Amino acid sequence: MTMSPLSAGLPWAADDSGYGNAHGGDYYADLVEQLFREYECVLPLRAIVALVNECRHDLAGTPATAMPELLERLARCRLSALFDDGMQN
Repeated sequence: MTMSPLSAGLPWAADDSGYGNAHGGDYYADLVEQLFREYECVLPLRAIVALVNECRHDLAGTPATAMPELLERLARCRLSALFDDGMQN
């Protein structure tokens, strides 16, 4: 597994779900890092990791080949809902 500077040494970087290399890369760490870059002004890394972990848990049983895309879609959907709700309050 190739570690980025952001993911190096963090507990979530080690993906033991069996899905870690579905498309030849560590999509889980890549997704967390990408979302952190996009939302770092409004959400701490721990919140993003927790959200992605929850999404991955909710997608348990998903075929490994579909997991990267579905995980990203679900995480983005939940982030969008979180901020849409926040803007309406």
